[in-house]
Amino acid sequence: MLERALALSHRGFSVIPIPRPDAHHDGKVPAISWRQFQQRRATDDELSAWFAGAASNLAIVTGAVSNLVVVDADSRDGLRWCVRHLPYTPWQTKTARGFHLFFRHPGITIGNRAKLETRDGRIDVDVRGDGGYVIGPGSLHASGVEYIAAGDWTRDDVPRFWTGWLQRRGRPAGPSPPAGHPSGDIVTRARRYLSTIPRPEIGHGSDERTLYAACRLVRGFGLSDADAEALLWMWAGGRPGWTRDWIARKVQHARRYGTEPIGGLVS
Repeated sequence: MLERALALSHRGFSVIPIPRPDAHHDGKVPAISWRQFQQRRATDDELSAWFAGAASNLAIVTGAVSNLVVVDADSRDGLRWCVRHLPYTPWQTKTARGFHLFFRHPGITIGNRAKLETRDGRIDVDVRGDGGYVIGPGSLHASGVEYIAAGDWTRDDVPRFWTGWLQRRGRPAGPSPPAGHPSGDIVTRARRYLSTIPRPEIGHGSDERTLYAACRLVRGFGLSDADAEALLWMWAGGRPGWTRDWIARKVQHARRYGTEPIGGLVS
């Protein structure tokens, strides 16, 4: 387990120890006070103290500290729903009842949710984001089943989590803001949302990040193309290498190919 813990930590994940399930432990509660490890990764010395020679499970702390959001498909029906609605991720763990599906953190706070209420009803799917953790590969479930690394962990093309994938059904679509320059309550909220995302840099995932932001604006917030383009230019443009036409194309692609419900972020 020490070797596994070190490998996961060196990959950039925050790792903590979990007692193996027995008559006194259910195998779900950390063996340490782990709040600080939501902000930093343990050192190699700390990992050695926890895992060397110990029969212990391990957990991966999710959220920004590990650049991870994990979707826990906790049943066959839950996994079937994920396969239909979520993009493929090569980082997976086979659990006692389903799979953990790992995605990159989107750069905004992602809460923890259980038994999601989706557009298709309540399903056996949980989300672990900031302030959460999942049991890691090599650990033992109370049933005796081992958590096994699945998929292909040698790949780095892991999709970035998008909250629109798990949008609750019945969320009303808000009114469209007035056209023209960005103004109004909905646009103000969209501008505030953009301020929480690090500005994209050319050569460092700028295409994916800008398209993601454009999808949130024109679909999640239901903005007009003009307002979305203006906000994106204020957020990402005005720098060498950025053009208004490129921003406009991202807005058009978001409108055409995005899947998030229109107005899903308006409540």
